[in-house]
Amino acid sequence: MTTQTATTTGVSIEPCRDAAQLREYIDTHWRKGHILARDQRMFEFQYQTPWVDRSVFPQGISVLGAYQGDRLLGFLGSIVAPYPRPQSYWLALWHVLPELKGGGQGGKLLSAMQEIAVGKDGRGGAEGGGWIGTFGAGPEALPVYLKRGYACRAVRRWIYTPALANEQASLPRSMPTNRAETDAPADWLTYRYANHPLFEYETRNQSVFRSETNPWGRVTHCVRLMGDWQGDVAETFDREALLARAQGVPYLMDAWSFDTPGPGWTLAGDDVPSVFHPPQPRGNLIYAVGRPFVPTNVQKGECDQDRPN
Repeated sequence: MTTQTATTTGVSIEPCRDAAQLREYIDTHWRKGHILARDQRMFEFQYQTPWVDRSVFPQGISVLGAYQGDRLLGFLGSIVAPYPRPQSYWLALWHVLPELKGGGQGGKLLSAMQEIAVGKDGRGGAEGGGWIGTFGAGPEALPVYLKRGYACRAVRRWIYTPALANEQASLPRSMPTNRAETDAPADWLTYRYANHPLFEYETRNQSVFRSETNPWGRVTHCVRLMGDWQGDVAETFDREALLARAQGVPYLMDAWSFDTPGPGWTLAGDDVPSVFHPPQPRGNLIYAVGRPFVPTNVQKGECDQDRPN
């Protein structure tokens, strides 16, 4: 039996050729049983949004692959969305085979996706062009982004405690908006939350919540906190905490944010699970990166059970 190895000879960076091949790669090399590998609906929801430009990605899959002949050696995925700029690429999963690490293939994937995101006019500054970035970079990846001109900022996880809300009433309740960004338009919010293939989200005014009972207990994820959200948070907490008591399970409400979201929020402890299927404390500090800026507000994804991604 021989082991197939990879070299950088004859490697090309191209749009994803085959969804099934990519899903198999994710399952084998990224994480066994990852939701994008095991659920076709989630794969299509993430990588085949209506905003994907088929003149760039002929298969309608917003992923670049590193190919050696027919063999897939690595990939960089993106979620194409109309915010924080009308042409935006949210990076989602980036991997090359271990034997290729350090050989520059990962950097070539990122460079190629950057060129697509900026657009053919070459504008990437504050006055025009597209946007590329992600919520969820690890500290080991920061130098890769920084040397390519990305802005970076730490994102932390916060836990809501109603008893603290009155004590901290003077804290601000919303974050200012970067003049270079636009808020998510209505059609994206409908796609992202109302039409989600797996989860049910609750929209209250401008904010979005998702509550679930999982192996840890009852959890409310504050997916999007916008506008004057304080009353919506308090009412959702009271309702869901009551349900958790009736179920006889613990309860928490969490949010990811650059700074404290406002009154009632404290930093999550390292022992509190940050993913819940199964419950694992996978860290409460990650990094947001973006070119040419980092968006003002953190919004959650679900590929890692509602951590930003």
